[in-house]
Amino acid sequence: MSFTGIRIACLHASVILCLVLAACAAPKHRQAPPPVEAEAEVIAEPPATAVQVQPAPPERALIADLSPWPRLRSRFALDSCNHSSAVLKEARSYTRSGAIFTRSLRNAMPFLLLVVDELERRNLPGEFALLPYVESGYRPLPAKGRGPAGMWQLMGRTASARGLHIGKDYDQRLDAIESTRVALDLIERYDREFGDWRLATMAFNAGEFRVKRQLGNRSIAELDAMELSQLNLSKTTLQHLSRLLAMACIVQQPEEFDADLPAPEEDDFLVQLTPEAPIDMRVAANLLGMSFDALRRFNAAHTASPGQIGPVSSLLVPATRMTEFERNVVLLPKSLLADWHSHRMAPGETLDSLAGSFGLSVQALASANGLAPDSLAASGTRLLVPGQGREVDGNPATYVVRQGDTLSAIARRHGVKLAQLLRWNNLDKNSILQLDMPLRVRAPQY
Repeated sequence: MSFTGIRIACLHASVILCLVLAACAAPKHRQAPPPVEAEAEVIAEPPATAVQVQPAPPERALIADLSPWPRLRSRFALDSCNHSSAVLKEARSYTRSGAIFTRSLRNAMPFLLLVVDELERRNLPGEFALLPYVESGYRPLPAKGRGPAGMWQLMGRTASARGLHIGKDYDQRLDAIESTRVALDLIERYDREFGDWRLATMAFNAGEFRVKRQLGNRSIAELDAMELSQLNLSKTTLQHLSRLLAMACIVQQPEEFDADLPAPEEDDFLVQLTPEAPIDMRVAANLLGMSFDALRRFNAAHTASPGQIGPVSSLLVPATRMTEFERNVVLLPKSLLADWHSHRMAPGETLDSLAGSFGLSVQALASANGLAPDSLAASGTRLLVPGQGREVDGNPATYVVRQGDTLSAIARRHGVKLAQLLRWNNLDKNSILQLDMPLRVRAPQY
């Protein structure tokens, strides 16, 4: 997808465009569909950990009522199945392999539900919820060079101008909530500008100024389908509109294409988690009881490697995981949520001794690593432990043992008593230090 200021190749295809536009049997000016009555929200009392969450997902019996498909049908602005052969061709192409098509919708479901919610809030036509499927298959695709990115395929200049951050390790075009906000802001503006949702769609794909140049001084109200078909827009833009109409037709009449539209599942309902303090994303995944890759799928804006992602202040997570997170996060001091690093277990080191060296309970360290408290971590196993080797309030919180170190020398170097060093790390004077062993060299924070 390209936006304002992006030069694209233009091919005159008035005949195809006429077939698409003339088939849309509706007034050129979009009339907003009737508002959909919102479900009553039930806000739970704030948990003791001060974790802020959105309302929990509905009971299983109500999930079917929140299926996106009937909600979209009630908001469609056009009879999308009263269309041209070009649109039918695209619909059959999408559904050629029923299993692959259904699987792609199943994967898209968590993000589709977010977009449908926002469409209903803004009172926009249901067709626009299908734009990310046409653009990217509802996948948060990373940019290639200076190309578009995210499920809406936003260009960098367009996204930056509307407040999205784009950096080496963090690209908000891949953020499902923020990219949807920007995309629908654009669509609303184009709809106000052109007064026709088809032109708004074309402007989203080709750029508003290109569409304006083609319209000239003509009034939208005076243009019929034939005149709209003579706009000198690219073949890509025409196909984009055909595909959007095709997806709407499939949703409108799935039986005509033998399409299986999947129902949402409990884990598809996402909420925004805001911990009391920023948290390491790897630890958050373990506290939620899910893999890091699964969590990053919902938070794809963080593009750095797992160990390089800085502390995050909010995350998009399945609402079904919140109970487990609330149960686990209270085990960790707030001051330790953000700073963790990978540690290789030394010979003879146990989960219990490692937890003690950081002033943590075994259950807390185990939860931060997604383990059971009675787990046996073999020598060489990598675990997450607090601290990044940085200074905290002017004093290093932890120290990693190096060749030639002794307990008394480490204590002197960090200005603490040997007895304190031993107590904080559950050691005695005869303890043998291991290379790369982390030692707490300041009082634990409980």
